[in-house]
Amino acid sequence: MKAISVQQPWAELILQGRRTLELRTYAPRYRGPLAIHAAQKVKATASALYGLNPAELPRGAVLGVVDLVDVIELTEESYEATRGEHLRPGPWEPGFVGWRLARPRRLAQPVSLPGRQGLFTVDDRLLTGLQSAAPAQAPAPQGSDLRETHDPTRPFELHIEPRDENNYALTVYQWPIRANGSRPQLRRVVTLSGVNLQAVADHILEALRSEGYKTTDLSPRRKTPFHLHEETGLRLALLFLTVAPLSRLDRMEAISREVRAMPSEEAYYWYSKCTAAETAGRAQQALRVLLAAD
Repeated sequence: MKAISVQQPWAELILQGRRTLELRTYAPRYRGPLAIHAAQKVKATASALYGLNPAELPRGAVLGVVDLVDVIELTEESYEATRGEHLRPGPWEPGFVGWRLARPRRLAQPVSLPGRQGLFTVDDRLLTGLQSAAPAQAPAPQGSDLRETHDPTRPFELHIEPRDENNYALTVYQWPIRANGSRPQLRRVVTLSGVNLQAVADHILEALRSEGYKTTDLSPRRKTPFHLHEETGLRLALLFLTVAPLSRLDRMEAISREVRAMPSEEAYYWYSKCTAAETAGRAQQALRVLLAAD
């Protein structure tokens, strides 16, 4: 079976079903089962960001198998639009392509093997005891208090993700509707942090007040997510998606004003376009031009 060596915590996040887009700088022709090998190197900061203890992450071993179903070229816009899939906190770098991964299956026990550069082959006979695919509900960052059954009247959640003692990022998650009655999967939509987050803070506080929260509830010490009604959540997500790559404060503030004033039908339209894989990058850029002449 083909295999790829991945640094931690990304290997673990792939097997948990949280990272569904692996970032690489080359596009293989291969599609099909792919063994995930955890490399020796561990990124401690990224591990903590996603609630994982770097000292406990396995290294130098095959952890499980996924299906490589597609490879897509990434632009700066599509990189930002798919942050909820690749989870990389850093900025865009030219040359990235995304490997779409599906159906993670974990080995009963990691199999110690040396890693290699690029795609390599492992003996299928070593990959025994594959467990079923990762649970449908993707784990949220450590410390979040997710309910076993979510409130269908509040399908969006806003999570606080501490970066250090005084700083944090905010991530919008969404519970999609499942018509077949299966358990829905909490999906990460977008994360915003730093100066961009500060620039739209008044919009965020206004949204939380409209949902019955106090402004003092927004604190790095908060462990539970904010549960949001659909329109409140999608407007916040639309705002985050649109301002994330910007650097000019006046443009971010203009977009915040325009998103708040946007009619409901228009907000729903743009959210659908800005989160659909085939239109996300182009739609987000078009919305920036429309709202702030970006």
